[in-house]
Amino acid sequence: MSKDLKLAVGEALRTFREARGHSQEGLGVSQSYVSTLENGGRWNVTIARVDQIGEALGVHPLSILAAAYCLSNPAVSRKDLLKRIENELSEIEGL
Repeated sequence: MSKDLKLAVGEALRTFREARGHSQEGLGVSQSYVSTLENGGRWNVTIARVDQIGEALGVHPLSILAAAYCLSNPAVSRKDLLKRIENELSEIEGL
């Protein structure tokens, strides 16, 4: 992994936030928390927080995590990642 996943999650959040025209405020968490996440600070983000921020941005939390994974693993293409996810989900089709 060439980039720390924690940094990549912050970068993915910032990228989606800026693409959607949002400030760091009004995302359901404090501005300082968002800033810390985006800068790879001391907190580890939880799935619940990714979901909460994603909802405020109108972005599915898995899109944020997939973007972070791609950022942390540049050798893996988005197409390959999505294909792998689709294959893995098909293994548990009953859900």
